[in-house]
Amino acid sequence: MKNNYLAEDAEILNVKKECTNIYSVWLKSENIAYNSRPGQFIEVKVTKEDELAPVLRRPFAIADVKGDKFQIIFEVIGRGTKMLKDRIKQEKFLPIIGPLGNGFFLESPKPKLLIAGGIGIAPLKSLIDYFINKNEDITLLWGNRDKAQFFDLKYYTDKDMMYYLSTDNGSLGFEGNVLEMMLSNLKLKNLNPLSEYEIFICGPNVMMKAITNYLEAEKIDSQVSLETNMACGFGVCQGCAVARKKEEGFYLVCKDGPVFYSSKVEIPN
Repeated sequence: MKNNYLAEDAEILNVKKECTNIYSVWLKSENIAYNSRPGQFIEVKVTKEDELAPVLRRPFAIADVKGDKFQIIFEVIGRGTKMLKDRIKQEKFLPIIGPLGNGFFLESPKPKLLIAGGIGIAPLKSLIDYFINKNEDITLLWGNRDKAQFFDLKYYTDKDMMYYLSTDNGSLGFEGNVLEMMLSNLKLKNLNPLSEYEIFICGPNVMMKAITNYLEAEKIDSQVSLETNMACGFGVCQGCAVARKKEEGFYLVCKDGPVFYSSKVEIPN
């Protein structure tokens, strides 16, 4: 699939602190807004002109698109994301490359089950909008450590879809992880048999592994959006290799993904 990606300085339109250590940014880019598909990403240069390190760009999912604008959502974890937080507060433009990668496969007629863990909601947000516009049947399962990690909930509760929330400590919604919540809702018949859904998953690798292991034991495939370091974004550096499942060789997450069917790829530890 050919990507129409460009390098540009995108105008920073809005910065919002969503909750502890999580920020959203709206950027202006006609190229990305008009050419991106749900599941694609951009690469961001987090350093300023007078800074030499970190050299590598940082990948961020395209979370939402409105007209000629698009949104990214990120969590401040290490040096690179802290530098990005400072940069978007101080400058008017952000050097980016995009849209990159292959997005979700969207043609299944089945109802849609979206499963997010933490900041993994970001690539699923654009997917929700896509399916809403197609009048698709959507159910969202979103899990976090505690209620303080949820953000922009009104965006999802206002949509014409079913949603269920979980927290590890029971401070909001179901008490337990998102896999346990899924199994509970299956038992309560709030969900149809999982084989009836097209399933999309994004979140920490340990979460995605647990869910896909359960699904594969039931002979159910799913689409996973992998989160990994991607320095170049288009397959040159080969630093984002992940093993193929049941066959030799590797995929490059930036070029072959970041979306894969779980039956085809080994989710990293």
